[in-house]
Amino acid sequence: MKRLGLVGLAAIASVLALRTDVVRAQRPVRAPLEVYFIDVEGGAATLMVTPNRESVLVDCGWPGLGDRDPKRIEHVARYVLGLERIDHFVATHWHTDHYGGIEGLAKRIPIGTYWDHGVPETLADDPRGYQTLISAYRRANGGKSRALKPGDRIPLRDAGMPVELRVVAGGGKVIGEGDTAGPMSCARHRDAPVKDESDNMRSLALHLRYGKFDFLNCGDLTWNIEHKLACPQNRVGKVDLWQVTHHGAPQSGNPALVEAIEPRCAIICNGPRKGGDPRTFATLKKTRSLEGIFQLHRNVTSTPMDNAKTTHIANPEEKCRGEFLRMTLDPSGERYSVAVGGQMPTQTFAVR
Repeated sequence: MKRLGLVGLAAIASVLALRTDVVRAQRPVRAPLEVYFIDVEGGAATLMVTPNRESVLVDCGWPGLGDRDPKRIEHVARYVLGLERIDHFVATHWHTDHYGGIEGLAKRIPIGTYWDHGVPETLADDPRGYQTLISAYRRANGGKSRALKPGDRIPLRDAGMPVELRVVAGGGKVIGEGDTAGPMSCARHRDAPVKDESDNMRSLALHLRYGKFDFLNCGDLTWNIEHKLACPQNRVGKVDLWQVTHHGAPQSGNPALVEAIEPRCAIICNGPRKGGDPRTFATLKKTRSLEGIFQLHRNVTSTPMDNAKTTHIANPEEKCRGEFLRMTLDPSGERYSVAVGGQMPTQTFAVR
């Protein structure tokens, strides 16, 4: 009986070890860096997750609509990525489609530190709506947020190597403004004749760097501030991945900036009838460095020639379920891929 007992125990131990190996084999291997572009129907919501699972959400879509956008963000954060909280939230600027969903989101998932470019008492762009929305923002963060300016860094924990999230523009200023030295020449790209005075031009622009990988998100910066980022000096450097500024609206996407940063891949966070403008798309198609263009939505008001390839569009139909795009950096740090939702990668790019 003793011998049978030992054999039985050995068999049980063997089965348990096998099951443990199976669980380990099934457990997904996390990438060193992931960026999710969540569909909020023409707004913006970009979720970055570092190798040690620290998360930064930049913008959070619209309010109302049955909490559509908070639900979509929570779905990606909790159920796709397995996050229990969002560590940092950044409001690039005070337009409804970028921070309107914050109160609904904060009720669904804990949020750590709130960042913005400063909270004004009034907003000329939206004097009535702003008071309602900024009150909701203050309720969500308990009246505590931190203002960022060009040159600041959002503190992120090292993850094998430093993860740097730097502010390159904000409040209408750019990093190093006043320094005119540099090799860039912008004779072909002048300032826009009419200066934008909306809060778009005050957007925070964020430059994420991990290893050799660089990602740029400029919020809704408009033409002349983009110009200052590129001319007479390139204040950003070259990037691998670029979230096309201002949803691909024609007031943004200054060719001077696009030529300066030389992106390998561009992602347009547009809606079916907002952004992804043919004029912006024409600029992208002329950009020699670009190997791939992705869109959250097909622009239903323009032609197929003015949209990305069908395989590179997350939501080809106007009435959609809100599919996201995801960027995954390979563990080697030498390449990254972009995919629609949970599908296999659509295209892979080399990191510079």
